Amino acid sequence: MSIEVSHYIERRIINLLLFAMELKKEVPLTNVNFVLINQITRTIKSLEQIYKKAREKREGEEGTMEDVRKEAQDTRYWVRILKETNNSRFYKLIDELEDESEELIRIFSRIISMN
Repeated sequence: MSIEVSHYIERRIINLLLFAMELKKEVPLTNVNFVLINQITRTIKSLEQIYKKAREKREGEEGTMEDVRKEAQDTRYWVRILKETNNSRFYKLIDELEDESEELIRIFSRIISMN
């Protein structure tokens, strides 16, 4: 994978985290929202770490693109739960987060299929 592609993907992951942080400012911080947004943030940070490991992977080491895709799917899962537990006035922001996680899943799926 080229350095440009790696930087592009890293930037997309950072954007995903920024979407989550923006959402945290906008939705009411009920106990449920607090837990869900923190879970989303944790999965995004984990996604970033696993991606870096997968990119630098050497024979026999853990951290594959399948693991990266799974973490992106976990992020999408928590975003969907957040959407189900909130008022429709926040759907636009939540949809942006969901769309970005979907796009990353497609990117990682394409990388996997090319290998």
